[in-house]
Amino acid sequence: MSDSISARLKQYQSSFSLNDKAFHEVWTLYPNNLPVTYNVRMSRHNLPDGRIGMLCEAKAQEHRTPHRLRSAEALNHIPVCISLFSMAGDLLYMNTEANKKYGVEAAVLQDRFDDQSDYQTITSDLRNNKSASLICRVVCGENLRWHELSATACHDPTTGEETILLSEFDVTGLKEQEQKVRFLAHHDLLTGLYSRNYVNQIFPIQLSDALKAQTPLAMLLIDLDNFKAINDTLGHVVGDRLLIYVAALLESIVGSHGQIARLGGDEFVILMPYQYVTELETICHRILVDMSSDCTFDDHIVNSKASIGVSLFPEHGRDLSSLMQHADLALYEAKDAGRNTHRYFRPELQKAALVKRTLEKELTLAIERKEFELFYQPRVDCQKQTVLSAEALMRWHHPQKGIVLPGDFIEALEETGLIHQAGDWIIEQAGKDQRRLAKSGYDFPLSINISPKQFERSDFVLRLQENLAKTGCPTDRIEIELTEGMLMGEGYDAKSILTKLCDVGFSIAIDDFGTGYSNLAYIQDYPISSLKVDRSFMQMIDDQSPVIGMILSLCRLVSVTAVAEGVETIGQLEWLQLNHCNQYQGFLYSKPLPLTDLFGLLKDPPQLVTGTGLVEGRDMEISWAV
Repeated sequence: MSDSISARLKQYQSSFSLNDKAFHEVWTLYPNNLPVTYNVRMSRHNLPDGRIGMLCEAKAQEHRTPHRLRSAEALNHIPVCISLFSMAGDLLYMNTEANKKYGVEAAVLQDRFDDQSDYQTITSDLRNNKSASLICRVVCGENLRWHELSATACHDPTTGEETILLSEFDVTGLKEQEQKVRFLAHHDLLTGLYSRNYVNQIFPIQLSDALKAQTPLAMLLIDLDNFKAINDTLGHVVGDRLLIYVAALLESIVGSHGQIARLGGDEFVILMPYQYVTELETICHRILVDMSSDCTFDDHIVNSKASIGVSLFPEHGRDLSSLMQHADLALYEAKDAGRNTHRYFRPELQKAALVKRTLEKELTLAIERKEFELFYQPRVDCQKQTVLSAEALMRWHHPQKGIVLPGDFIEALEETGLIHQAGDWIIEQAGKDQRRLAKSGYDFPLSINISPKQFERSDFVLRLQENLAKTGCPTDRIEIELTEGMLMGEGYDAKSILTKLCDVGFSIAIDDFGTGYSNLAYIQDYPISSLKVDRSFMQMIDDQSPVIGMILSLCRLVSVTAVAEGVETIGQLEWLQLNHCNQYQGFLYSKPLPLTDLFGLLKDPPQLVTGTGLVEGRDMEISWAV
């Protein structure tokens, strides 16, 4: 007999050892190598000597259509659990996969659910909508598994009574990988503290809760003094051990009273409630004293003092950005005061406000005078080293400062509302440049970055279409790059907007993945074509390779193009090739270039040598400054 028949008979054997319930199924057998369909009834038969036998009764089916026969065959072999229950939740039927997963013990629908609220959700949706779907934990024998459930109210084809048809797909592997990636993305791999991603995602929620509860909070920004000198003289191994030591020290001082995160490098942040400023004075004093004590690593005596900047919530800011900015200003004052001390934010420190107002005025003139230009950084096939796309990056030709990068003015554009005018110009200019490239034989798509302020406007998609139409560039030649946070923003339906973008021909990329919410669920739920792994992972590829590897695996699983950002060395490229990353961009291949220089690069591409061999092109020395 076949393996599937053998496995099914073993399931019956197990079932009959517990009860005397009979089973009816349609089987196709092959006597004399000819297919014959039987209605098979399996039942328990008690033998006189006390043993249990199985009685198999088979009646040939003469009027079974090929379609029904194939349906029955598929039902017994499909790797999806299919079960039929009465409306009271009693089991009427299980296919082979469901029997294998649950056995006869799961004869009641309610008993399958680990959390009874999930059962209540399913039954409530069935009553109201006649169908329900849910991803939840289920009890499979002694194990808990994650299943994606779909339930439909239907009728028993035998009795005509109302029943529940339940199909289940095991998604445990995907859930576990998602949880691992989320944990790694929210925790610093070196110290075990929370990461910058966690700060960006969770701290705003805690601030909102504290505002509602009228709970004062303090933000302590801590920076080690002379940490670079320790790294340079004693090596990164000692530097890393010092960071681990500092993390443990902060945890011993703060404990569960606050939350500690490593923002990167030698910078830490603490968010904690307080009642009196004297409490904060005590905490700051203890941190400074304990960190001033000598510690020994591999016969090296290390003494690393620290500086602390403090901002208070809500008086110094009601959002994460303001608190961080003000704590940073206070930190710089502590450093200017000689280090190894702490300072509180004061309004007098905010001289940056004047600079900001000046910047806003200059940006208004820059738009009028057309001082902006688009530079392009190629996106390259990891294996073939061919340019598949290019990202448009905004540059400002400042009359006095020269070329200004977007990090110095995008925030001001957003806050003044000028981002919408700038966005109109970007899509129109990118469309014109794409047409110029196409006419020269380089008909690949260009990607543009979108601001959250643009994304939340009701006319966002229409505005893109209208401005691009002026250039004659097809929408399928433009990719829209969004950040993770924009998918979780409030006040708009992100999934609906993305669907509209795709409906009119645009493709969607998620930029800087790993620096925001890091929620892998949207890779499947949203119409995303590309996922760009943040450059910070490349800069710490030895530590971050487990995270990158899981992200690349999930991208392959759901057919999303994976793009590595910030690739600067041959070693990084070789790692990406070995781990089957689709594309990369970075200084290794090219810095962002004006359109005219991009044409030159396309005509005379760089020559890179990797472990897989020599890629055709010209020799190139990597000597660009960031």
